[in-house]
Amino acid sequence: MLKSPISLDFNWGSFTQVADKAPVQIHERLVEQGSLTALLKSQSSSFRVGVLGEQPLVPPPCIMEALGEQTELAICREVLLFCDEQPHVYAQSWISLEANEHGLQNLGEKPLGEKLFEQSIWHRGELEVSCVDDLQARAQLCELFGVEERPVFARRSVFTKGSAKVLVCEIFNSEIINK
Repeated sequence: MLKSPISLDFNWGSFTQVADKAPVQIHERLVEQGSLTALLKSQSSSFRVGVLGEQPLVPPPCIMEALGEQTELAICREVLLFCDEQPHVYAQSWISLEANEHGLQNLGEKPLGEKLFEQSIWHRGELEVSCVDDLQARAQLCELFGVEERPVFARRSVFTKGSAKVLVCEIFNSEIINK
């Protein structure tokens, strides 16, 4: 379990801003509009979610800005998504307390993405992408992935259902994808 969530205070923008930096093998995952979980499952023989932590926290300013609201508490969920027992994705989600009441609580090792995509009542906002420029965050991510330090790419979007919101950020292990 991580002591505190990995910082997501990156320079976020459109895919075109990082397309030339990202390995071509990762492009499909950065722009996938459907469920990343479904895509990963289709590309591997086994898939599982490893929960690193799930706890109520005060969101940092960069998260509140992404959610577009002031909130005193949100559920921070951190997981690794494993394909064929290799860590492919670190995902960090911030679930508003209201969203938590819409069937997103106590997920355990169930993928959050499946819940968000199985119910068409959740609306996905615009995808933003980033080349992780925070050196400490990149070092933490590479350590989690078990790879030498290298450029790491991420995407995020906000899902809404009325006033309930979920920020989902997915960071990709580009070493695995290149194999």
